[in-house]
Order: sequence, then structure tokens, then C-alpha cells
Amino acid sequence: MTAQRETEKAQFVGHFKHTRFFCGLSCSYLKEKRLRKRTQIIIGVFTLTTFVWITNYFIGSYARENATETLKQAEHLLIKGQPNQAIDKLKKLLKYDPENSKALFLLGQSYYNQKEYTKSLDKFLTIPERSDLYGAALLNVAKSSIQTAKIEQAEDALEKYLIKFPNSSPARTELQWLYFNQFRLREVESLLQAGLLQAENPYPFLYHLLHLEFKPPIAQESIRLLKRINDAQTGQASVIMALGYCYWKLGKTEQAKVLINESLTIIPDRIESILVAADFYLELGELTKCEAILHQKYPQQIQSSLEQDDRWHWILSRLQFQKNNQTAALEEIQKSLKLNPYQIKYLQYCGTIKQALGQQKEAQQFFQQAKKLALSHRELDKIVSSGVLEQPTKADCLQVSQYCKDLGKVIQSREWKKIATSLQ
Repeated sequence: MTAQRETEKAQFVGHFKHTRFFCGLSCSYLKEKRLRKRTQIIIGVFTLTTFVWITNYFIGSYARENATETLKQAEHLLIKGQPNQAIDKLKKLLKYDPENSKALFLLGQSYYNQKEYTKSLDKFLTIPERSDLYGAALLNVAKSSIQTAKIEQAEDALEKYLIKFPNSSPARTELQWLYFNQFRLREVESLLQAGLLQAENPYPFLYHLLHLEFKPPIAQESIRLLKRINDAQTGQASVIMALGYCYWKLGKTEQAKVLINESLTIIPDRIESILVAADFYLELGELTKCEAILHQKYPQQIQSSLEQDDRWHWILSRLQFQKNNQTAALEEIQKSLKLNPYQIKYLQYCGTIKQALGQQKEAQQFFQQAKKLALSHRELDKIVSSGVLEQPTKADCLQVSQYCKDLGKVIQSREWKKIATSLQ
């Protein structure tokens, strides 16, 4: 039995070794076959990739070499009023030359012509500052931004453009109206004054400076435009503040409060917003809120600008007067007058404080000075309202020059006199 078991065991071991040998051969063959197949796939993929790359390379080279012709064709199509075809050509070029500034610019124009302002804005924004078309792109960024109600982006583009091209009348005029419609009259004035100093023809700037003073924006008219802008593009601090200002002037103080606070939340250290908000709460009699805005810790540059602004001290003076601190009120209004000595309301208010302090003689001097300026101001208002400045005579210009001189508008007075001299 033992011998038989040993024989069976030997046969089993032999059979197992034989089977394992053939299994080993089979596995090796399968591995080799899979390896060959994988190699063939890799070679195929590499060959195809190389072919595609070479094809794209030569197509791209051809596209770049013929870019000038493609751009001419696109321009011609735009002139013919066929922006769709222009877009097709420009997209193909940009696929192989994605940084071609002129192609990007023309594509932006094509989208603008189709009234696809978001797409046009996207293309104009991609044009780099080093490009010769950067200036023109900034103007188109502004145009597209206005169409999409992105007013702050439009302002930013126009301000950058005017740094590069300070004599640009279209950019200055566009920015002027953006500020005007948001009741940012000091910024309009600064813009016009800067243009006046550089202008070959000062008349448009002189004309708008006078109309700015005597025909400011009206809340009842502006609110509709501001509502449309705010509904179309929320979160713009300057627009929200302007809308809040409109509600304030229309007597809707609760709505005004919500919007003014929202604007301050978005940008808490914007000078115009600080001044409007502080003035608003002072007029409401919410002195604690007004003081919180005035005494907030602002960045040094903002604080310095505020302290150089006559309106800041005007608000502080009125606040101190309401708190029965006439001495501090007088100090603040005197700072306002130092910065803006021909402001009639400052002179009147200074006289009122002097009167409250028992300084009757000095108070009368301020009242008399304010009265004299108010007379010239009324006469100048009559001239502007009459419409004669549309086509002024020599006599009109001389009269305006004199009233401007009376009101401390030295540069305007000089320029009106120059215009009078040039007229027969």
C-alpha cells in the first residue's frame, strides 16, 4: 500500500509540473501579445498626435502669415455691416494667434455691432496695455460697460484713458455725464477745470461750468435712470449712493437711509459717499450717526483729502452748532472759507455764528459780503437761464467775465474776456 501511494504521488507531481510548464508558456505568450498590442496603440496614438500637431502647426503658420489679409477682410465685412462673417474669420485667426490685439479689437467691435455688449466687453478687456490699440480699447470698454449698466467700470476705463490722452473731448464729455447723473458735481467741476486749462477752445468748458452751477441735476428726473441702472447691475456703490441721495431730496428718508447705508457697506471710505452720508444724518438730526461717520478712522490718504475739502468742515461746523458749541462751529466754518472763500452759504453761516457769539459788527460784515456775492450770482444766473450763451456777443462775454471775477472764478473770468476780445 505504501509503495502504491508513493507511485501515485510521483505521478501527481509529474503531472503538476507538466501542467505548470505549459501554463507558464501560455502566460508568457499572452503577456507578449498584450505588450505588442499596447506598443502598437502607443505608436498609433503618437503618430496621430504628431500628424494633428504638424497639421495644426502648418495651418496655424499659414493663418499667422495671412493675418494681415484676414484682418483687412474682417474690417471690410464690418464696414459692409456683416459682423457675423467677420466674427467667423476672426475666431479662426484667434484660434492660432490668441494674442493678436487687432483681431481681439475687431472681434469686440463685431460683437458690439451685434449688440452683444457682454461679449464685446470681454474682448476689449483682454487687450493688453502694451498694445497700440489699448487706448481705443479703453474707450470701447467704457461704451460696452455703459450698455451693460456697469457704470463704475466705465468710469475706471475713461479715467485711465484721460491719463493717457488728457485732451480727449469725447472721453471727457462721457465721464462728465456719468458724474453729473450721479450728482457728483465736484468731480464734474474738477474734470471741466482740468480741461479748461488745456483746451485750445475754452468755450465748451466755460459753458458747461456755468450750466453745472446754475442747472444742476434734479432728483425727480435722475431717479428713473438710476433705478434702471441699479436694477440692471446691482452692487455699484456710487450708483446706490446717488439713488439714496435722490430719495433723500424727494423726502423719502427711510428708503434713502437703506441705500446710503448699503453704499457705505460696499465702499466705506469713498469721499463722496462719506460726505453725503454725514450730511444726510445731520439733516435728519441723527447727530450720533453723523458723528460716527465723521470720526471714523479712515485711511490716511482719504483722511487728508477730507480735511482739504471745504464740505467736510461745513458739515463739522453745523454739527458743532447743533451741539451748542459755537466756538468749535466757528473754527470749522472758517476752515471752509479758507478753502472756498466765495461760497455764499459759508459767509452767511459764519455771520450767523458770529451773531450767536455776540459779535454783531463782524457778523454784519459777513452778511454784507454774502449779499454782494449773491447779487452777482443772481445776475449770472439770469444770463445762463436766458440762453444767450449759446451764441454770446462780445458784450455778453464781458458781462459774464465781470460776474465771474466778482465770484472769485478767476480763470473763468480771464477766459471769457479772451473770447470777448476775439469777437467783433
